Amino acid sequence: MSERNYWQRMRRNRMSRRALLRASGRAGVGAAGLALVGCGDDDDDSQPSAAQTQQQQQATQQQAQQQGQQQSMQQQQTTQQSDADQTAQQAVQQEDDDPQPEQTAVQQVKRGGDLRFSTPAATHDYFDPHRAVFGPTQFWMGFYMNYLIRWRNKEQGVMEADVASLPEIPDEETYVFSIDQGATYWDQYPTEGGRLVTAEDILINWQRQIDATDAAGAEDGTFLGASSFRKTASMDVPDETTWVAKTAGPDATWMGVPLRPFSWITSPEAIIEYGDRWRDEAANVELSSGTGMFIPQAFDPDIGIDMIRNDNYWKMGVDGQPLPYYDTVTLSNLTDATAVEAAYRTKDIGNGRFPLSTVQADAILNDFPEHNHGEVAFGFTIITGGANFNPDYSGEDGLGNPWIDRRFTQAMHVAVDRFLMIDAVYLSSGKPSGMGETPWYNGFWSIPEEELLSTPGFRPDRAADIEEARALFDATGYDRSRGLTLIAPDIWEGTYPGILETEVGMYREALDLEVNFDVQPYTVILQRWIEGTYPGQGPQWTNPPSDLDPTTSYNNNYVPGGSTNNLNYEHPRMTEIAQTMQVTLDIEERQQMAHEAQRILLGTHPDYGLDGIANSPAVMNGISPVLWWPYIHHGSDTLQFAHASHRYDDTWIDTDHPDYPA
Repeated sequence: MSERNYWQRMRRNRMSRRALLRASGRAGVGAAGLALVGCGDDDDDSQPSAAQTQQQQQATQQQAQQQGQQQSMQQQQTTQQSDADQTAQQAVQQEDDDPQPEQTAVQQVKRGGDLRFSTPAATHDYFDPHRAVFGPTQFWMGFYMNYLIRWRNKEQGVMEADVASLPEIPDEETYVFSIDQGATYWDQYPTEGGRLVTAEDILINWQRQIDATDAAGAEDGTFLGASSFRKTASMDVPDETTWVAKTAGPDATWMGVPLRPFSWITSPEAIIEYGDRWRDEAANVELSSGTGMFIPQAFDPDIGIDMIRNDNYWKMGVDGQPLPYYDTVTLSNLTDATAVEAAYRTKDIGNGRFPLSTVQADAILNDFPEHNHGEVAFGFTIITGGANFNPDYSGEDGLGNPWIDRRFTQAMHVAVDRFLMIDAVYLSSGKPSGMGETPWYNGFWSIPEEELLSTPGFRPDRAADIEEARALFDATGYDRSRGLTLIAPDIWEGTYPGILETEVGMYREALDLEVNFDVQPYTVILQRWIEGTYPGQGPQWTNPPSDLDPTTSYNNNYVPGGSTNNLNYEHPRMTEIAQTMQVTLDIEERQQMAHEAQRILLGTHPDYGLDGIANSPAVMNGISPVLWWPYIHHGSDTLQFAHASHRYDDTWIDTDHPDYPA
């Protein structure tokens, strides 16, 4: 049974254990959290002692408490940190045991150049800054949109100003933001002249998300962040540069709202002018209106997306001139790992990452040992499957919805061979790692890993999982002659040819069930999810956690009426936990509630059993190699889990470097 099946498949990280623990202490991640992103031993350290382990766990909890206090913004946090203190804090937290070459003297920074990435360009839903949910779109928008405030480093829990300063919090229900008096819209239609951002603009952006209606005033389910924004009970604009938000009582999750994905600030002119065109012309990036450092020029799902420098950008670089330093961003549609490797080697792209495998990255580094490299927690987690609990859905064959019987859901979940999927997709650089709502890269919120390893579906013993899955499936009385149709995105199979046949074989082996896949574009899948006619899914990508703290996701996903509870999950205790967590400021109490929630959602709670199992009970996570050519200089904050493209704002390119493509 093997320990090897679980632990020794993890990729060995290049950072030493001592360096790793020093870094994790600064980051607020701790050893437990770092284990979840695949950091292993190296030759200069043996296994930690029990005392070391206890110290690491204590450090983890202390750091997590600090994160929770920052996120909850409890009452004692009544004033924002001074600019000098914030700068000093960021400087300390960005230190690294192995400094990157981007930490360069001011006089060495150069201007100009093209920053080039690969991207799965077809994996896109909307260019609407308030409707979109897909990860690649999030990455693109990070270059050309701004938040109210933003993560400087999400894994470390460090926030910073963006369009506005970090808020003053005079009491536990009030948040006062000061708009940056230089923040300016693009000098192009519909904001010709590049007018300043006002507090009234923020109110209009917020209200649009709260209302969640289309241009005709009808309810629009494509505003998936509505529940989060509705935590704002009232808003006020005392002057042009001050925006005040209030909650209806203490809310430990409200500070996550301006930081959540797709909380971009757009112009009211665009909201009026474009309206539903953002929804109905999903591929038309020319409809964009923002404040960001770049301006998108063209998008084609078969080609990619191009952007040019915003000469009207108000943030300044270290040379005293407006950011960004480089002139253009090119994101080329490349989804085949071999094509990405070839493009990197020939300098068609300067940054190599997804879908490069660790094997390919090692081969490149063997040929180009001077290249910069790192590893990040992979932004695309793989979910084990998905169920639709809608009692009004009759199934693809019209014979009834099999997911209503929670034993069916658990059987399909446990039948998934996680290690097979990790081998096929991540080439063994990954591991089963808990729930999709739980930020697995920070261990504070997750149930203890030893408990997870004994949970059906997470056990290293595949035979035990098959035995349990088949017994549950048989108990449902499901007629195997029906077969089962699941839905899958076309880009999933396109990126990993044969992956769906692998899944078909997995279900056949475990359940003696023939599964068919209806392969569709993401836009079709999203619409069926919104309509409640989703047929269920096998393993495929899912979005990463939107916040360090799972409370908001619990309320959105598992409370009736939640903005992303489209598949009819309902469990009274889970609703109670989610709602109580939202108004509880004590971080340790909330941690205990989160652990209970995960036991309910995994179907292991001693009081509820499978009654509370989630629609999507588990995820697997990978480690993504990152490479970049020596002429590119960017900070360590670009190497973090998901939603970090805005941190390329101070990247610069040495166009005089001999490797820079002419």
